[in-house]
Amino acid sequence: MMHFGPYKAITHTSIIREDITTGLSYEALVVAFERELGRWDPVIQNTLVKEKASWEKVEKAFQQMAGPHGFAIFFHVDQGQLMSLKNGIKKCRMYLIGNGVFAEPILAIDIRASLYVPFRVCLYDNGNPNGAIIGYDRPSSFLAALNPALYPYGLFLDSKLDSIVQSILNNRK
Repeated sequence: MMHFGPYKAITHTSIIREDITTGLSYEALVVAFERELGRWDPVIQNTLVKEKASWEKVEKAFQQMAGPHGFAIFFHVDQGQLMSLKNGIKKCRMYLIGNGVFAEPILAIDIRASLYVPFRVCLYDNGNPNGAIIGYDRPSSFLAALNPALYPYGLFLDSKLDSIVQSILNNRK
């Protein structure tokens, strides 16, 4: 028989979800979003770990790879590509974005936040006549739900996401 340890109560919290119509086609939104972000290079990560690099060197690596708003894409998956093989075309991508320099103080407070940082952003087209949509859960809400001490860090991440969205909306073509 399996034993899973002591019973733990489940806490229900409210996560604030944003779904922002952009007035852009899906393809244009993908280009605009990726233009606002850098790309994290896992080869550089492995090199930094192997050499036991100073935190100063790690910070510099993040600074060099981050986009204008301080975030880098760690990973993305074009979910629609495969899912379109059944029941027609689906346009949706999920990105894992963040910055380890921003994440370190969060994880120092509560290591369980590694479930949430880096965090997810999705781009999708659901047929809305106002264009493709950028969707995400507000970091302040999911981090505060985990640990109230993380709320200020979540607000900082919220402001970074807001600046990405605002830049995309201001530069629509």
